[in-house]
Amino acid sequence: MSYNDCLQDVPDIFENEIGEALAMRTESLGLIREMGPPDLCHIVKIHSNNRNEPDIGSYHHALGVDTSSSASIAAYINSLQYSLNDKPGWFGSGNNWKIASGTYCTYNAFSKVDLRVQIKIPGGVDAYAITMQGERKEVTDELWKECHVSAILRAILYSDPAEYSVTGLRRLTLATNLREEAHLVEALMEQFWNGWKLGSNAETQVASHSRNFLVDGLMMYFAGQGRFIDCAAEVLSPLAYAPVGGQQQQPPDSRSSLDFKGIDPEVAALLAEAYVDGDEEVKAVQVMHQALKAKPSCYPMLSTQAEFLRLKKQYSAARKIALMAVKYAPSEFHAWAELTKVYIDDNDFSNALLTLNTCPMYTYVDRDYPRVPTPRRINYPVKSEILAEYSLGDNFTNGNYGPVPMNPRPSTDSDAPGVAEEAAQNETSFILRLAAPTLKGTFAHAYKLLTGIVSTIGWDELLQLRSSVFVMEEEYRNSVGPSVAVDDEEDDEDDSIPLSALKECKKAGSENQQSANGKAEITTSEAQTPEIQPDEGTKTGTADSAQGDDQASESNEIKKEAKPEETQDEPEEEDQSNKNESQSAKPKSKKKKKNRGKKSNVQEVKSQEAESAEPTEQPQDKGPEASKEPTNGPDTEQTKTSIAELGDQMDEASLSDKDKPVAELTAPQIAARETKKQAEEQHPEQDSHLEAQTSKEQDVPHVRKRLCERWLDNLIMILFDDLRTYTNWRTKMHNMRAAGQQVVHQFTQAEWEALGDLALRLHRPSEAREAFESALRIRFSAKAWRRLLELHTGKYAAIQAEEVKRHDSVVPPLPLTSTDSLMMALDAAVWLAVYNDRWYNSMTYPNPLCNHIIKLVNIHGLSKVHNSLISMNLKPAVFGMIKRHLEIAEKFDVTGAKW
Repeated sequence: MSYNDCLQDVPDIFENEIGEALAMRTESLGLIREMGPPDLCHIVKIHSNNRNEPDIGSYHHALGVDTSSSASIAAYINSLQYSLNDKPGWFGSGNNWKIASGTYCTYNAFSKVDLRVQIKIPGGVDAYAITMQGERKEVTDELWKECHVSAILRAILYSDPAEYSVTGLRRLTLATNLREEAHLVEALMEQFWNGWKLGSNAETQVASHSRNFLVDGLMMYFAGQGRFIDCAAEVLSPLAYAPVGGQQQQPPDSRSSLDFKGIDPEVAALLAEAYVDGDEEVKAVQVMHQALKAKPSCYPMLSTQAEFLRLKKQYSAARKIALMAVKYAPSEFHAWAELTKVYIDDNDFSNALLTLNTCPMYTYVDRDYPRVPTPRRINYPVKSEILAEYSLGDNFTNGNYGPVPMNPRPSTDSDAPGVAEEAAQNETSFILRLAAPTLKGTFAHAYKLLTGIVSTIGWDELLQLRSSVFVMEEEYRNSVGPSVAVDDEEDDEDDSIPLSALKECKKAGSENQQSANGKAEITTSEAQTPEIQPDEGTKTGTADSAQGDDQASESNEIKKEAKPEETQDEPEEEDQSNKNESQSAKPKSKKKKKNRGKKSNVQEVKSQEAESAEPTEQPQDKGPEASKEPTNGPDTEQTKTSIAELGDQMDEASLSDKDKPVAELTAPQIAARETKKQAEEQHPEQDSHLEAQTSKEQDVPHVRKRLCERWLDNLIMILFDDLRTYTNWRTKMHNMRAAGQQVVHQFTQAEWEALGDLALRLHRPSEAREAFESALRIRFSAKAWRRLLELHTGKYAAIQAEEVKRHDSVVPPLPLTSTDSLMMALDAAVWLAVYNDRWYNSMTYPNPLCNHIIKLVNIHGLSKVHNSLISMNLKPAVFGMIKRHLEIAEKFDVTGAKW
């Protein structure tokens, strides 16, 4: 069968049955959570001469198409008619396939409906909307406006191919001149106060006027060109000084326009950020002053002010403002993250780690990807012949995330492994299984803060800092002794003492003990580890504490308070021998341990009533049946009465009965006093030793410690895996270079890319550059070229300066203003431009590649960049790909466009 039914410069995904892609999109409307998937363009092609040929249904996805009206959508589908493969034959055209009809689907993220335009060629246009329930409704003017803004925001937010890639996706430019940009900005401003309906990113819990996808797209559009002043003057300033109108719909929890007193504090926070980024700090301070006078509790403005003070190195003032932001928005991650940054820059790493541990973490919600049926075949046509000199390799489908470049042609080096060998090595590679690249949302941000701490103080210092502020596993395990009786309500029938009696005993003595000792705290010391008793608030803040630990702690307190002073004042030798016996014979099961603990309480009460001065020994190797055997002495009822009488006495007794008259003491207390006097007469040196040890323990300083959250423990373990992999990599490189061996082919291309990302995560950009260059020596890699372009345009300039400052052996990178750095950046830009053109990315702006070229213009000037590009002697088609990005910089008058 001939493939003349394919489009010429557009990806084409063929269906098994006509319309199955539309049906699956309708079914998946209820699963959309955020901005929705890209637009779907479905067409039906017929053979004009042979009616026996069945009709063909195909589709592709699109971003950047004008969806403001049905006429603009019809014009786009009509333009696909000219994209059919129209190769001339012997007698006229050799292609008889024509587009008979088409359906364009675009998702309205405001009203949560899918707007569809059905076009018949020739014929009419029918527009309708499909709800999440699959119902059909009429289209209004408001729905068209919302669809237009939704399509604009998807094109901006999904503009990075590395972050969002879909099979058969075509990207188009939103605005090519100032007039088109004016219409775009006007549409965004019209729906600005309804932006909270769209939701927010993964680091924001509640969407507001300043934290939503519309604001993210608007700031991303102007920030890519560095036009912060234009954004502040044209968009944010009119919105900040014009409160919400009466006809615009507001969030349920928003305040009325009268409360803003002439300025919206949330939008003013965005305005202040734009002024700071545009080097208009005086105006930024004025805006912050006015906004905080209108609403002092506006946390976005407080966060903006704290960040401004942090960048000015006013850490004391920044800390106070950040604490206020946390106070007014305790459930927002941004406020806690900003406070953590202040502590890190101020070198207060203990508070930084504690604040990081307190950050609220949100479940990550991934972006919406289209659900499509299994295609019959996919056609990726080559748009031009410029790929002859740029070997980008073939592609293979990577699930729903689109084509990934892969060159099956072996390297010129005979030592290079083949593609099959690399694929087999990648399956078992530990480098490619690192967990850090899979972190998203708040967890990725928290890991970035954690690596910032490690890059400053090192791994060993982090471990010491962690042990000083958090309760370690050994300390938490020792906080509950091995002989503590853990009561289980399900085993009440086997208990010798009812749980209610023990609780009454605890309740009777709790007030006096709390008044003398204060609230129990988790303490630690460098000299020794005292007994740690976790409080209730701390135990509920971690996922590691279990219900059994709470019951064990409660039973331990009951046992301590119900135990007479007789057992506390015994000679040290007998106490030490009993302690050794109890530690040597450990329980073999939880059942045995609980029964033995309860049996111990019974025997202690019996010894008190018998006025015995020696501690009660209990067998250590009894089976589960031992707890059910009858004991010699008073029965259970007498035991309950004794415990109740003891509780009544504890209400009137203090912690020490040394000064009370004998008439007010019970029989066990009198026996305990006599035993203590006998012990002091026989062993006076032991008594003085105990008193000295007690006074020494009281002099030990107590430091409050907290339980580490489980997610932070996981991040620390992920960091350990990164550091271990990094150390092994650098050791292997050093040994091979010392032996004079080749190091390029010791890792696969995917491993070199992963090692480069690893070095960037650990703030070692010089070694990251080495890894990405090694990946390019094997074959083409879009990821490696993109990272090198970022290194040459100043994205990692701050960590490069820190690396040179901390490590004397690091060679300083090339200055950004040097000609060599410019030529390396242009070389990477050329390769990426060819790659984007190969995979149907015709979006000139917003585009990460265009952002980096504009940064080159900001650094070197438009004339120098243009002349350097001419000196590279590129083909006209390739030169035109880069030139259109320079035209964007000239039309929108970015910094450096005039020189």
